[in-house]
Amino acid sequence: MVPLSSGRFAAIRLQPGEDPLAALRALQRRTGAAAMALVTYVGSLTRAVIRHANRDEASEYRGHFEITALTGTIDPAGQHLHLTIADAEGRAFGGHLLPGCEIYTTAEIVVLILDDLGFARAPCPLSGHDELIVRPAP
Repeated sequence: MVPLSSGRFAAIRLQPGEDPLAALRALQRRTGAAAMALVTYVGSLTRAVIRHANRDEASEYRGHFEITALTGTIDPAGQHLHLTIADAEGRAFGGHLLPGCEIYTTAEIVVLILDDLGFARAPCPLSGHDELIVRPAP
């Protein structure tokens, strides 16, 4: 059976200079959520730190970028978040959101807190990475 959960929404707005990942981690701690999912996340960045697919190292982008998508899951011990940004020419860059990004003008965020679930991560023999484990909340 697939674990189901009712949920509560939380919405916040970030200010210039804030780190999106730090803000999401703080929101998780403030709410005590054992399972969170991003519903929407729009705004802009002056610094983006992304780990692209099949890379171990981070790529840093400086300038003015629109956040066109940020999606993923958050649990008490970690997160799996994918960011896509676009520059003034419309070129898009994306990958794993890493610490050190900086908001340019704003970020508008809505998350879903899944009260009846708990998220964790564990090694997966198929992928070779820590992957999401979904459990009913205790």
